[in-house]
Amino acid sequence: MAEHENLLPEGGDIVAEIQSGRLTRRNFVMSIGVTGAAVLGSSLFSGVQSLSALTTSTKTPIFMAAKGVLLHDSNRCVACRRCELACSEFNDGAASSYLSRVKVGRNLAAASGVNDNYKVVADTCKQCPHPVPCAEACPKGAIYADAKTGARRVDETLCIGCDVCSKACPWAVTTVNPTTHKAIKCYLCDGSPECVRACPTGALKFVSWRDLRLSSTPVQPGIMADPSTSSYCAPCHS
Repeated sequence: MAEHENLLPEGGDIVAEIQSGRLTRRNFVMSIGVTGAAVLGSSLFSGVQSLSALTTSTKTPIFMAAKGVLLHDSNRCVACRRCELACSEFNDGAASSYLSRVKVGRNLAAASGVNDNYKVVADTCKQCPHPVPCAEACPKGAIYADAKTGARRVDETLCIGCDVCSKACPWAVTTVNPTTHKAIKCYLCDGSPECVRACPTGALKFVSWRDLRLSSTPVQPGIMADPSTSSYCAPCHS
């Protein structure tokens, strides 16, 4: 299968909604047939819905595993946000926390009673294993695995700036650049992340890939599938 084949059939309702600008998180999730049947086993994912079969004609890309991932240590972080500046200046030529692929904030989830410890949290791309939420959702197949690092990257020649990938990510770490109208996400700076180099306390580290999804609280429902239980994944994992 070609690396950038479309994940959703051309001309479907979801494409029309994207092009018209009417797509919301709610009708996006409804459009792709998400069910609550295969939520990941951790309570951290109690609000994360899982994928069921999209359509019989949908083709799911099988990505190579990423070789590394960014790891944030809240105990070391002083919220200086130099990582955000380093990221956006290196990649976009602008000092912008909005454009940064690292999203720094404080954990103020007191209302939910989850992780309301007021520690500084930096959300970064988990370089998700298959199935990759942002890639599954992209109607143009614009997200692929980098041949060198395995990082999930955006092919700007295919991206239409619809923002579906950001809605699909439970941590909302993909952003659409308002100037270029293209999605941007962490690609690990080809194996030498600028944010790690800029961090004065060693709170950010570039480590060998490990699954950080269960230890990171989602910030929105997004979509996620567990291959061990999802009917969507069953044909390949039976």
